[in-house]
Amino acid sequence: MFKYYNHLGFNNPYYCIKKGKFEIHKTFAESIKSCSQIPEIDPVAVIELLNKNFILADRTIIKGIEQTPWLAKPNEAMNSWIFDKAPKHGEMDIPEEEIATTLFQKICNEIELYVGEKKKIGILLSGGMDSRMVAGALDFLIKTGKLQNIEVTGLTWGNEGTRDVVYAKEIANRLGWKWKHYTVTSDDLLNNIRETAINGCEYSPIHLHAIPQIRDDNHDMEVVLAGSYGDSVGRAEYSGKKVRHIKPLNHNIINVGQFVYKNVFRDSLNLIQQDIDDYHRKFPELEPYMQNELDYQLHYMRRMLNPCMDLLTDKMEFHQVFTHPDVFGYMWSINPERRTDSVYKNMLSLFKTKLDDIPWARTGLPFGEKGGIPDSYNKKHHNYEQQINQLLFEKIHTSNILDNLKSLNILNVKIIKIWLTLLKKTKTMNLIFLDKLLWLVSLSEMCEIYNIKGFNKELKQNNFFLLINISFEYFKANTILNTKLFIKKKLKI
Repeated sequence: MFKYYNHLGFNNPYYCIKKGKFEIHKTFAESIKSCSQIPEIDPVAVIELLNKNFILADRTIIKGIEQTPWLAKPNEAMNSWIFDKAPKHGEMDIPEEEIATTLFQKICNEIELYVGEKKKIGILLSGGMDSRMVAGALDFLIKTGKLQNIEVTGLTWGNEGTRDVVYAKEIANRLGWKWKHYTVTSDDLLNNIRETAINGCEYSPIHLHAIPQIRDDNHDMEVVLAGSYGDSVGRAEYSGKKVRHIKPLNHNIINVGQFVYKNVFRDSLNLIQQDIDDYHRKFPELEPYMQNELDYQLHYMRRMLNPCMDLLTDKMEFHQVFTHPDVFGYMWSINPERRTDSVYKNMLSLFKTKLDDIPWARTGLPFGEKGGIPDSYNKKHHNYEQQINQLLFEKIHTSNILDNLKSLNILNVKIIKIWLTLLKKTKTMNLIFLDKLLWLVSLSEMCEIYNIKGFNKELKQNNFFLLINISFEYFKANTILNTKLFIKKKLKI
């Protein structure tokens, strides 16, 4: 279970402590069945996810159940953790051409390790550059005879005619691979709500995309590879921001939507900070950007991306390329000013099959080009906003959902009703609150599946004073001038 525990792509299993020893389970469902007679909600985890779209550190949505720590495995006595050393950041200043050559070789080695003797290989393929790096390296290994008798299938999700779908199909065709395309319908998103609930509500249902479909449709596949860590490891980029410019994780922790009772939120702030500080003590770094990079890997990438992708391991092996310690350790040793697009540009020249003329989904232009006219394909691969509106206001009965949420004693259901009324009126296309509300639907369903016990605390809230905050947030998201009057009318105050 802990073979790849020191790889960034390792999805940490769950554990609880019984009679002073760790009891470890691969899945959340196994863990909650074994570890909790009456599972109790953790309000800190709820607040963390509403803020960040992931839960911090090792916490789960249920008290007493945690994920095993980052870069750690249990000792033989199953009562203590053995931590691997995180590779240290450095400031090596070497040319991008040299970085590209070394990085390409290292990810080729990593792919060889993951593939081994397997013959039926899947690769999550998009129009982005990370999956293209993995595809180019895998093709290189096949064409140089390092991997033989391999059958590769590209696996792509997204709406027909969007850049990710068009480019991925072209890449697969050029490499001579099979290709499968999946769309995410409203019914698929509805299914993802339940998948999210079963697996512990550690992410929003929209982040599952077509993963359940790929899992269920490819029983004969032996291993699936992905390159989701490429941006962060290869180009020092997190959600589009370079590592020197990303904000600390404790930046702007707020009571999102005023969903959480005021005193519950206030009492959780120190514990949220503690989740961050505990790992700073375990893995101290010299400079803020270095500490931030560790934080974004061990909290953000590990706690949001890995659990989503882990659904695939129900039927096959799954591995994220760029996550071997030899790979990310090398990249962390380099000055981040050198971890640039030029590294990928140079890696493209090492491929056995030409792929650099196929545009980049982010720009619609060949990678590295700044000028020119982008192609006419749609950059956005989904229409989740419309689908969530349809689910929330046409396919889901909110009364049972709100009753389940109310029983948790964390969430102010009256405030949630206000948001639902506002969003139903405007059918907003802003994902900020639609995404949160969809996650709350999953949380409600999880309460039913696992019979979750509510938080035991006296609740305090003054709904009148929350109206100004809600008005401001809604105004920012939708620029509707009469929002305050609308709320006042609906609440009759």
